[in-house]
Amino acid sequence: MLRFNEEASAKIFQENNQRCRPNTVDLHGLYVTEAEFYFKRAVQQVRESGESSLRVIVGKGNHSDDNIPKIKPAIQTLGENLGVTVTVDPTNNGCLIVTGLTPEATIRSFL
Repeated sequence: MLRFNEEASAKIFQENNQRCRPNTVDLHGLYVTEAEFYFKRAVQQVRESGESSLRVIVGKGNHSDDNIPKIKPAIQTLGENLGVTVTVDPTNNGCLIVTGLTPEATIRSFL
């Protein structure tokens, strides 16, 4: 069952992200733990590329119980724990903007 869940989440992620712009990752439709995994991977890839920001599509929670978002707060908390700045996109509250991703910023945050 776990293997099937992993395969399903990989297919959902792949489908959602095949048309995304660079430095954008679409996490909506995933379970929170799956979204966290792909978010960490995206942060690492952006840091390695030398870019300083990442747009994260998390959705608005329209398909969650009582329309309460689950992925958005989890990614905001995870981002803080990773030492990056996470803000809600002022033009779309289903998206987050992650900044402070350059390797230099990471080094400075630990000093």
